[in-house]
Amino acid sequence: MMTNNEQLFEGIYLSFQPSLYRYFATCFNDNDAEDLCQKLFMKLWLYQVQNPHFVPNNWRAWLFRVAVNLKNDHIRLLKSLPQTFELIENEDSPADPFLLPDGTDSQIDQLCVRQALYALKERDRDLILLKYMGFSSGEIGKMLDLSASAVRSRSATARERFAKQLNRFAQSCE
Repeated sequence: MMTNNEQLFEGIYLSFQPSLYRYFATCFNDNDAEDLCQKLFMKLWLYQVQNPHFVPNNWRAWLFRVAVNLKNDHIRLLKSLPQTFELIENEDSPADPFLLPDGTDSQIDQLCVRQALYALKERDRDLILLKYMGFSSGEIGKMLDLSASAVRSRSATARERFAKQLNRFAQSCE
């Protein structure tokens, strides 16, 4: 028989793991996305063990705030490692959600999109990815300590920067 905390954890995992995995898979390969999801839920489990009465106002926002931090830590780690070129291994894997304007989803296009995302500042990347994951400006603002209007304004600027980077990388990938 499961305890209340175990039931809560299982419910949270079943509810949020797919969207958290998609968030990580947008930024990294499938293996890294799986590893980061495991890290996130391990952090949650340990936090619940240490704080059994912890219940945030919004589980989704809390989990994605942790996910943003894990993603940024992982990017810093990757930047500290020697650079390698890695093709996306499985052609049958789901297409990257960020597509070039013509709607193609080839491996080269996906690599260009990832390069464009990595070329952005951390804050711009967070705004774009959180908005893509369906968070409102108010929710993003709470996660990033910004007002909703600041999120909308900065998101518009971040999208412009992303479009410029994507265009730059798309031209170099041709």
